[in-house]
Amino acid sequence: MKDKEIEHRINYNLKPFNTLRISSVADDVYLPKTIDEMTLLLANLDNPVIVGSGSNILFSSEGVKRPVIITKNLDKVTVDPPVIEAQAGVSTIKLSNMAFELRLSGFEFLIGLPATLGGAVSMNAGANAQAISDYFVSAKAYDTKEDKIVELTPADMEFGYRTSIIRKNPGRFIILSAKFELLRSDSYIAIKEAMDKASEKRKLSQPTLKEPNLGCAFKNPIDKDGHTLSAGKLLDEAGLKGYLSGGAMVYFNHANFIINFNEATSLDYINVMREMQRLVFDEFNIMLEPEVIYVGSDKKELELWNTLLKG
Repeated sequence: MKDKEIEHRINYNLKPFNTLRISSVADDVYLPKTIDEMTLLLANLDNPVIVGSGSNILFSSEGVKRPVIITKNLDKVTVDPPVIEAQAGVSTIKLSNMAFELRLSGFEFLIGLPATLGGAVSMNAGANAQAISDYFVSAKAYDTKEDKIVELTPADMEFGYRTSIIRKNPGRFIILSAKFELLRSDSYIAIKEAMDKASEKRKLSQPTLKEPNLGCAFKNPIDKDGHTLSAGKLLDEAGLKGYLSGGAMVYFNHANFIINFNEATSLDYINVMREMQRLVFDEFNIMLEPEVIYVGSDKKELELWNTLLKG
């Protein structure tokens, strides 16, 4: 692959590129600046890890052997109100502020999510009874199986709670950009109030990035009657707030968050997750499913992580 013009780092620490601030050295890291560079990388690299803000990826402290593509430079936004199209590396907070400036409603909840658009679309990010899928029109994605760019409709995306066709088929489709049609609003004030409410709610219950974390550790489970339960409430009732293993600790104000309390390793984080999952199952006979994604090849960590996935 002719990658002379594509920014490439060797033995590069991913600590600045994950919100848990775990030190993890990757063998090869690429930082494309255009969609053309991104598609060239996807066409030539074997099973790369795609990283936006790294807000739900647990990198192994033992390092990452797979090639890593960081999308932060894919930050172009095209506006034709009420339609917004943005590349995968655009910050969701930036999108929320941009929508406000255009007096468009629908992205208020994004103000509290430290993510990039690619990851937000892939996991159908949501908060405050809103989700990214609510205003989704289409996405351009690279199909690694067919080696071509495809356009995905809402039906193609198979959106669900914290999931989509992207997460259901790991590595198959890579989001390049996405288009949304928001709602025109008569009032800047109403949009700003909704944004402030979303920010305040997050501050009251969830850690800020000053307390490094990866967002919710587990998905909210669905009971046998189809009702969504709060993973945080179950973990709280199981007495897990403040539980500590190594440098990783369950957050005191919201039991579904694990913070990097004192130079935590990925193994510390996994051990805390396993205890959280075990105690909730013992107490309520409910098996929590990880929302965080693990990236690494350390044998011990992989074995432990697989036990989490299998429940």
